[in-house]
Amino acid sequence: MSRWLAIVCSAVLLVLAAIPAGAQDQPPATTAPPDDVANEYRITAFPSYRINEEWSGFGYLGWVYKPDSDYTSYYLGKGFFYSPAKWVHIWGGLIAVYTDSTVKSNSLELRPFVGPKFVGSNSKKWRYFNWTRYELRLTDTLDTDEWKTVHRLRNQTRIEIPLAAGDRAWTPKSWYLLSDVEPIYRSDTGQIDPLRVRVGLGYVANGRVLVEFHYFVQYTRPDSGGLAYTDNILRLNFKIALSRGISLARLLDGGVDD
Repeated sequence: MSRWLAIVCSAVLLVLAAIPAGAQDQPPATTAPPDDVANEYRITAFPSYRINEEWSGFGYLGWVYKPDSDYTSYYLGKGFFYSPAKWVHIWGGLIAVYTDSTVKSNSLELRPFVGPKFVGSNSKKWRYFNWTRYELRLTDTLDTDEWKTVHRLRNQTRIEIPLAAGDRAWTPKSWYLLSDVEPIYRSDTGQIDPLRVRVGLGYVANGRVLVEFHYFVQYTRPDSGGLAYTDNILRLNFKIALSRGISLARLLDGGVDD
């Protein structure tokens, strides 16, 4: 029990350390009051398949519901990742997003992306990665047929900690913790917006299916001000190997956020 407590405390400390000092120090009156924090719900699936020893393909399916902003979004994507070595992947793909809004125009977004992911693990079988990717967001406001272009640069740093000891780690019917931080820079404002901090719990159902529950704290810039806590994001995520030959490590390393 003491080992599990130490693991949980380590994950919590990682998340607290990732939150910017400014976000921690601001009094409640200058950040978003609790009543103004919006909730967002996501269900996503990440099916992947083996092409050869170095190449894998993937799909991305997603449903996002944000009742406080009166919209629902649907995600459909496809791409690849290339692994020239165990410690590095090159990712590329295209995600399409259709947003159905009751208070604004509906929209269609095309989002190509590319970037390297550096992965590794330690003697305790803790896994980690750093993923930097460039995104081009092309959004069509369907009522007016006006297109908007935004460039984004994202950097996601994650740690994953098995809750099973020794040889049981990362085996079927075992659990793991995850935590990461991701600042996202956008070209239209020249600032980081949003900043996401995440914790989660994952389950290795079998060698071809992982189930993860994620909780994000999201900081944005309401009224073009400083970063403020504005959103909770709850996500149920499925990672699925569609073909044999996808290793569990490759499945764990997979996954795309919007």
